[in-house]
Amino acid sequence: MARVKSGFRKRFNIRYWRWWVAKASIGKVAWLRRRFSFYPAVLTPTEAAGEVLEDRREDLPTLFTPLETAFVTERCWPYDTLARDWAGGASVPVHRLAATIQAAELLGHVSRIALPARHGIVMHDVTFANWNFAKARRLRELPAIASRSHLLARTDNYYHLLFHDLVPLVDYLDRLHPKGMPLTLVLPPSRLASLALGCKLLAQAYPGIDLVDLPADAKRFSQEALWLSFDAGNAEWTVGDAAPVHRLAELFRAHYGVEAGGGRRLFFSRGASKIRRLRNEEALWRLAQAHGFERFEATGSNHAEQVRAFSQADIVIGVHGAGLGNLLFCRPGTRLIEIFPENFTKSTYLWLSKRIGLDYRWLIGSEGDYDQAFTLDEALFEATLNEVLAASPAGQG
Repeated sequence: MARVKSGFRKRFNIRYWRWWVAKASIGKVAWLRRRFSFYPAVLTPTEAAGEVLEDRREDLPTLFTPLETAFVTERCWPYDTLARDWAGGASVPVHRLAATIQAAELLGHVSRIALPARHGIVMHDVTFANWNFAKARRLRELPAIASRSHLLARTDNYYHLLFHDLVPLVDYLDRLHPKGMPLTLVLPPSRLASLALGCKLLAQAYPGIDLVDLPADAKRFSQEALWLSFDAGNAEWTVGDAAPVHRLAELFRAHYGVEAGGGRRLFFSRGASKIRRLRNEEALWRLAQAHGFERFEATGSNHAEQVRAFSQADIVIGVHGAGLGNLLFCRPGTRLIEIFPENFTKSTYLWLSKRIGLDYRWLIGSEGDYDQAFTLDEALFEATLNEVLAASPAGQG
């Protein structure tokens, strides 16, 4: 698998040893822990919860066909993040948890909720808080938050921003949050302007929401910090309901003045991206162009066009990557052909397609190199494209 560090590289690096030195020194003294905001213990959300708002376990249908089930279990499971607890059945056990954590600290340098009184970082599915999640740093203290707060994750990944931050928040606001109760959304640093925009749109749509920043060199005390999680035994699988996805899409469309419609066929290019480059993209693009596809690339400055293009697409072809998070804006029935290198297949968008009603297919190319650069057989691509187009609903072919 491309870009995987060996166990030796994971352990014998400066951050690893800094963490152990900090744990052995700062972590042993309460005064130093507070002064350097270093809390090496791990607390599960359930252990940290002051009030549980929802704790629901259920078996959720995967909606996979037998062929899709085999694709996930045989190909994707080794590459899906934290994949476990599912052996290919027609349903998967899921756990929805919404809780509040009292007297918490929100830490900007790791974008985590901490409980200083218990010397711990609140984390899910992790027993070891390494340097990425618990590190020593002097943080300036910003004004405390008296109302309920929610710390957004610190991510520059567009898919995670949408489906692990904003969609669960919409789900919470629509189902669990008392109407009119103040809620402060705490925004960490991010290169993605769509994070701040999404939070601004929620503040406009739901009464009582306020926005504050949390820089990387600061912390805020929160009287009541909100925890939201959806666990389906696979970190690639996000919230299981279509309603919050469609609700968030509506907010972005309204902001940009975009109408959902049909008629567009997108060949979604990764452009000059170093990771997962399709070596024979030009040849594949020429085949798609002959069938009326337009080549489209997402950039940091064309988010409105991303929303418009995916809202109006009948078919989307693209290599696996965070940019396909724009599937959030697709209408039910939109067809997706996702392309992978042979040695890096994930079930992220298959799961999403089943949740929001997209017609999903996949194509697998050659083995990727260290940067996952690969090729896709052109005859296979054209045959699949012809098959999908032949099966187009009336008016879309």
